[in-house]
Amino acid sequence: MQEHSDLSVEIYDLLKDGRQLSISGITRELKARDFNEHRLIVTGYLRALKDMDCLNEFDLSPSKIYTLKADDKNANGFSKSKTNANVDANAADIYGLVGEKLSKTMSSVIKIETAVYIFMTLFDRPCFESELNAAGIDSVQLSKYFSAQTDSNTDSNLVFKSKDFKKYYDELPQMKNSQAYEIHTDKLDPDFLMRAVNLLTALLKDEVDVSDLVSKTANTSLLNF
Repeated sequence: MQEHSDLSVEIYDLLKDGRQLSISGITRELKARDFNEHRLIVTGYLRALKDMDCLNEFDLSPSKIYTLKADDKNANGFSKSKTNANVDANAADIYGLVGEKLSKTMSSVIKIETAVYIFMTLFDRPCFESELNAAGIDSVQLSKYFSAQTDSNTDSNLVFKSKDFKKYYDELPQMKNSQAYEIHTDKLDPDFLMRAVNLLTALLKDEVDVSDLVSKTANTSLLNF
């Protein structure tokens, strides 16, 4: 077991580059680094670092999410951790968590379309460009996406809305003047939907410790019995 004095250093390292992790996620990644500390010890360190104003702590029921303190904001008003300071903390966590998973996606087309689909599904409304920015997708990437569709004479799965969304702007003033996007759900193929499901499943596993429910024997299916 590693010395406790090194634990805070490892926590800082896990949360660098704008990462947002739950207590379970941090405990799991510490174990991967041979820091086999009990969850309660990790929780104590995180809360102490938060009380020392070194970390941000957000509630994302049933979990608490931790990020490094970051004062710098980019031109869109989002911090380096991709969290919009004016957006509700729980929603901001969603953007960062989805963005982290999307950063591992190779194709920018898949990344953009998956983000729009997930936010539309979660929020039951159009997805706004400022929300995509919070997930790490900037306006340059969006412009290239639509330019590529035009150049290839291919119908885009995404549509952007130019009408006034006063209803949403009144409820979510941080979205005002932000372009809105939707995706043609009837055009989505099974592979796309499976990728979205896998991403959401990965997010759930990060936030909920299911290790006690995972079989210690070889993975199998009912068809193998």
